[in-house]
Amino acid sequence: MLEQPYNWILQVAILSTGIYIFLRFLRTTRGSGLLRGLLVAFLFGAIGLWGLSRYLQFEELNHIIEGFTPYVAVILVILFQPELRRAIARLGQQNRLAQIFKSGQKEMVTRVSNAAIAMGKRRHGALIAFQQETPLDAWTNNAVHVDAEVSATLLEGIFHPGASMHDGAVVIEGDRVVAAACLFPLSENIQLSKSTGTRHRAALGLTEETDAVTLTVSEETGQISIARQGFFSRDIRPADVEAALRDALGLPSGDEDPIHTGPTWAGFVAGVRAFFTEDVLRKAISLALGSGMIYLAHQDIVVTKTYSLQVAEAGPGASAAPNPGTLKIRLPESRFHLLSPTGGSLLEVTTQGTQATHDRLRGFGGVLDVPIDVPEGTFDIAIDDVTWSQGTSELEISWARSRTPELRVEQYVRHTFDLAATHVTVDTAKLDPHFVARTEDLEFGRTNITIEGPREAIEGIRGDALPFSLEPIVIQSTDRAPRRELLGLSPEMVEERVSIVGAPQVAVVLPIEPVLVPLQGIERDIKVVNLDVLSAVDPSAWTIEQGGQKATFDLRTAGLFDSPVDTPAYTQTYQMIQAYAQENLKAYVDVSDLAAGTETVPVRWAFPGDWLAQLFPGREEEFGNSARLEVVLTSAPTVLLRNN
Repeated sequence: MLEQPYNWILQVAILSTGIYIFLRFLRTTRGSGLLRGLLVAFLFGAIGLWGLSRYLQFEELNHIIEGFTPYVAVILVILFQPELRRAIARLGQQNRLAQIFKSGQKEMVTRVSNAAIAMGKRRHGALIAFQQETPLDAWTNNAVHVDAEVSATLLEGIFHPGASMHDGAVVIEGDRVVAAACLFPLSENIQLSKSTGTRHRAALGLTEETDAVTLTVSEETGQISIARQGFFSRDIRPADVEAALRDALGLPSGDEDPIHTGPTWAGFVAGVRAFFTEDVLRKAISLALGSGMIYLAHQDIVVTKTYSLQVAEAGPGASAAPNPGTLKIRLPESRFHLLSPTGGSLLEVTTQGTQATHDRLRGFGGVLDVPIDVPEGTFDIAIDDVTWSQGTSELEISWARSRTPELRVEQYVRHTFDLAATHVTVDTAKLDPHFVARTEDLEFGRTNITIEGPREAIEGIRGDALPFSLEPIVIQSTDRAPRRELLGLSPEMVEERVSIVGAPQVAVVLPIEPVLVPLQGIERDIKVVNLDVLSAVDPSAWTIEQGGQKATFDLRTAGLFDSPVDTPAYTQTYQMIQAYAQENLKAYVDVSDLAAGTETVPVRWAFPGDWLAQLFPGREEEFGNSARLEVVLTSAPTVLLRNN
């Protein structure tokens, strides 16, 4: 299939060529001038006036033209029935159609020229007419029919003074003598000299009424004259007769006849030049008529088109103007929600009308306004309930393939929930066993949320038929720190078309901490010291009462084990931490803590602050903030001192 522009160009070329051939053929009929003029005037008048009325939307005038035009065509056919019948009959005659585009032959022109020169020398009068496009039937029908090939002998014999046909004229069509003893109309040109003879007046008169070319040989002077389009070229020298005759007949000059020679580049160039320079008016008229008829036919062709429209849900404040390529469904209030057809889905609409109406469309779309009292249930969308784009009033619009879409609208209600840890399911299957997720301590970015959904779904949530829940949290094996998430509603909630009003998600923090691992208890001797440099109390003067000289401690660590329990690596780490704590944990009492009137002091202990660096040199960043080593006093928190 050709693309549309090339398709139109080819159609215009075909129709214009047909019109051009028809117009040229009209010239070969009697009364062709009047018929051609009326036809062109009718075509231009009818088409031009009809197109103007359509463009300006003059409906009444357009109706009159469309109703009256067929009658005008019939009237023209009746009036010119004889001419049309004669023209059609001529199509069957030998070489008639071919002669529309055929040029004369060199031999014919040469023979006529030689005969004219010979008759001029002998002063034998002669009148020869060369039929062009306009037929000379009016003057040949009542003459002597010859139908012989042109020859100098034949012409000289016809115009010999003693011959019976020498007073009339000869008509040549193509390369044949059609008739002799023809009588032509005399010229009525008042500017002609009174001495101009009858033969010359007849030669000029024929060229005034037709496009024929005439050659005249004067009986008195032997001069040769050529007439064309009502003008004479007189006293042509014998050596120039053939060239002058070829020029008058519009034949190519030179020694070669292009019809009888092979194709040459010069011939091709000449043909192209002739196409753009010869018969320009008739070609322009044909092109204009062909273009206009194709355009008007294109405008009147009834076509069917299918448009795909995307469904778009819109609120009550949305524009009421249709958007191209969209079926906008406007809901009366925000509590209404569109269930069918779903937003983003495609609906197909078929339009039927003239091509002109479709071309005037600036895009095709529609708007469906849902009334506020729309009942529950599913309803068909009637094509007339949709407001379509401007300019579609002349189109027949229907749903494609009779698939009428269904409309279903639902009203939503709201409910507010207080958020709790039970609303979030936490999957700890992949959690590292050395860490624990404190699901009961789940923290929310806001204390409550408002949800919106169908009345049935919200009532089910209120009655626990549909438990309210947020999206689940799935712990990964790499989680070592508090997990921060933005959670929406659970898939079960979304499936019931429930949504969160406002922000669609809730910020949640799930604490994840390392598991505390207890070590073996440690028992340490309590030393008596004085840590106040300003105090004069001598610590050696004080002793701890019997039974309180030792302190016991529990050790707990977290985040220091990365191996499973009961493995050599786990045991090695355990023993290393235990030995380090046994060696570096110190217990003491400070006599500077003695208050007036009492001898009881609290038990204190010391443990290195850089224990992580000492236990695991160079690995501090690997453990991070999750590493812990806790020391808890399990014996009496105070002891009784005695002054020695």
